Formats: sequence, C-alpha cells, structure tokens
Amino acid sequence: MLNKDLEKARAFYYGFFSKLFTFIDDVNRFEGVKEAAKILYQNAIEPNSKEALKHFIENFDEKKLVQEFDDIFYDLANDPVPTTASFYDEEIENGKMRVKMVDIVLASKFRKNEKFSDTEDDIGFILPFMHYLILEKINGDEKAAWLEEKTFDVLNTFIDDFIENVYMHTAANLYKDAAVVLKAFIETERMYLEKPKPNIEKVSKKIDIKTVQDEEARIRKAKKKKSEENLVCNLEEGGDVEDEV
Repeated sequence: MLNKDLEKARAFYYGFFSKLFTFIDDVNRFEGVKEAAKILYQNAIEPNSKEALKHFIENFDEKKLVQEFDDIFYDLANDPVPTTASFYDEEIENGKMRVKMVDIVLASKFRKNEKFSDTEDDIGFILPFMHYLILEKINGDEKAAWLEEKTFDVLNTFIDDFIENVYMHTAANLYKDAAVVLKAFIETERMYLEKPKPNIEKVSKKIDIKTVQDEEARIRKAKKKKSEENLVCNLEEGGDVEDEV
C-alpha cells in the first residue's frame, strides 16, 4: 500500500533539490528555498544533513547562491561540474544515457517545454522529473511508479560522482551544504527503493599501445623520407661540386 505521507516527503525533497540544481531563466528561481530548508532542518534525515541545513539557513543569501551556481556549473574558467548522466557514463554529452532517459520521458505523460533547457539526462531535468513522477504516483498513475524506478536507475549511476564534484568545487559554500543533504537523501532513497549503489565500470578512453607504436613508426619513417628528400634537394641546389673545386 502506498504511504502517501512518505511519498509527499520524497516529492518535497526532489522539489527542494530541483530548485537548487535546475537552471530556469527566472530571477526568482530560488524563491522559497530557505523556507523549504527550514522545514527539512526540522525533519532532518540524519545529523550531518541537519548540521548542513543549519549552516545553509544561517548563511543563506540569494545573490550569493546565484553566483555559486554560475561558478560551479557554468564558469569555464572555474572547471565547471559536469551535470549529465551521459558525461559520467561515457565522457561525452548526448550519449546512451540520454537516449535511455528520452525513452522514459516519452513513456510518461510529461512533455518538455521551454521551461526546461537541460537535456533529459541532466541532473537539472532528472530531479524535477522524479518530483513529477512521485506526484503522479500519488494521484493514482501506476505507470509513474515504474517510470520512477527507471529514472532512479539512471540517477543512481552518477549521483555519487556528481555530489562529490559539487562538494569539492572551490566555489562551493552553500552548495557544499546542499551536497551533504543530497547525499543523505540518496542513501535513504536507495534503501526505500531497494536499489543499492551500483558497481559502475567506468568507460575509459584506453590507449591502444600498438596503434601508438605504429603511429610513431609512421612519423619516424615520414621524417626520414623528408630528410632524405631535403638532402637530395640540397645536393642538387649545390650544383656540381667538382665545378667549385
């Protein structure tokens, strides 16, 4: 049986994180974040997140939050944190994870509009999409529950690396607190959905040693040939040596 109170609490958390990690072209996009943090502080999941929420509330400044967001996720000079599942999976954008998320979204009633500029596999889309699916489930959409689990499977593959990157970013202050709270929430989600942290085999760009050796040999051969050609050319340009003697 569906525990609606628990589902509403989960939806509230996803809504809170959506506010923090989804870019929307609206000067008031962080409106209500501090008030939501106060509610979460009163019902914190565990001590670390409670302490982080306390620091977040006491130091909350909307302008600084906007600046932190830009520095962490957009400032190219500041090593921006990657935000898509595809990047964490294949080190490329618009990879297999985006295809997977597009299929999930198309199977739902949800349709993107201009409000969402992020791709379907971006953390800025996945968090509000989870919020939407949980609310749909509460309203009786049985398929939403299935899609919610599929979406969490994608989120589960990269959320730990994402949280670590946000927490470690040099510009993070309030977002460091958000990372602590998000980490505690994801651990709770894993237990609730019975989906443990997956063992991810990273796709690394392996260097084919033989290919490198072949390429080096090709370059050496080309240099040698060019050197020989230059030598011939120089001799020809030098004319008849015997004439100069």
